[in-house]
Amino acid sequence: MREPEFKVVDPRRRFLLWFVPPLAVFVFGLVVLLVSGHVTGPFRSVTVVRALFASKRDFFQDEQVKRILMARGYQVHVTPVGSRDLANKPDLDSYHFVFPSGHVANEHVKSRRAGKHVVPYRPFFTPVVLATFREYAEALVQAGAATRNGDLYYDLKMDEFKKLADGRKRWNDYGLSNENRITVQSPDPCKAYSGATLVGFFATAFGDEPPQTVEAAEKLALEVKPYVDAQGQAGEDMAPKYFVPEGRTHAVIAVIYEHQFIAYQLRQKNVDTERVLLYPEKQHQSTPELISFTPEGDRIGELMMNDPELRQRAVELGFHSLGWNGETGADFGAYIASRGLPEPPAGAKGRVELPKAELFERMLDVVGECK
Repeated sequence: MREPEFKVVDPRRRFLLWFVPPLAVFVFGLVVLLVSGHVTGPFRSVTVVRALFASKRDFFQDEQVKRILMARGYQVHVTPVGSRDLANKPDLDSYHFVFPSGHVANEHVKSRRAGKHVVPYRPFFTPVVLATFREYAEALVQAGAATRNGDLYYDLKMDEFKKLADGRKRWNDYGLSNENRITVQSPDPCKAYSGATLVGFFATAFGDEPPQTVEAAEKLALEVKPYVDAQGQAGEDMAPKYFVPEGRTHAVIAVIYEHQFIAYQLRQKNVDTERVLLYPEKQHQSTPELISFTPEGDRIGELMMNDPELRQRAVELGFHSLGWNGETGADFGAYIASRGLPEPPAGAKGRVELPKAELFERMLDVVGECK
C-alpha cells in the first residue's frame, strides 16, 4: 500500500493560471481599440462651441452628427431660437457662430457684425414647401389650382389658390368630408422663416415684381395679410404636427421644409404615399448660412463644407449639398433614388424673388403685426 502523496502548489503559479487568459483578452482588445482610434476618444480634449440655431438645429441635434463632431474634437451646444429673434438677439458676441434660416436674418446678422470677425458658410439648401395629404392635393387638382408632378409631388398655382380663398371655398366643395375653408397653416411670420416665406408665396399671386419702396412693400403686405390671417393663430414649427398619425386634424396644408419631408420618408420602411408635397410654381429655397464669429466657429464651418461624413449625413437628412462656389452636389438625387424615393422638382420652376431684406422685413411687420 502506497503512502499518500502531498503536492505543494506554488500560489503564484495558480494566480498566473487564473490571470493570464483574461489579461490576454484585455491586451488584444486594447490593441484593437488603439488601432481603430476609439480608445483615445474619452481622453481627447473637446472644444465646446456655443451657437444660436433657427429651424436647421435638427441637423446639429442629430446623434450621428454629434458623434462625427465629437470625433473631430468638437461639441456644439445648441440654443434654439426663431430666425428673426436670432438676428435681433442683443448678446450675439457671446456665441461662436449662428445659423439662421434665410436671407433676411443672414443679412441683418452680417450688418450687425460690420467691422468684426464674420465668415459665412453655405453648406446646403432646402426648399420651403407646402405639405399636405393625397386627397387634399387631388382636390386642388380638381379645383384647377394644382397639377401632379410625379408620385409624391404637385405643382401649385398660387394665383389659382388665391382665387379659392377669395371665393371662400371649402374642402367639402370638392368631395371631402371637411367643412373647413381652404387655407394654409404656417408658423408665425414674425418669428419663423418658413412663415415669412408664405408671405412671399402669396405675394407672387399679385405680380412677379417685388416692391422697390417702403410704400409699395406696405401696400403689398396689406393685400397679402388676409390670406395669412385666414389660418387663425399661427403656431410653431408645423412639421411635428404634420407627421404625427393624426396629422390631418392639425394641419391639412402645412408650411415646412423639404428636408423634413425627405428625412421622414427615409425613416419609413415603405414610402408613405399618403403624404405629398405642393411646390408653388415660384419656389423658394432656404439657404441657411453658418455665420462664424470666432476661429472655433470657422472650424465648424470648414467641417460642414469639407468633411465627407458630415456632408453625407446632411444628404441623409434630406438636404441638398452645396460646394464652395455654390454649385449643387449631385449626391442628393442619387442617394434618395437608391432609397426608392423620386427626386423632388426643386428648382425646376421659377423662384420667388423676395424684396430686399429691409423691405421684406417691413412686409412681415405689417402682415404679422410684429412687435
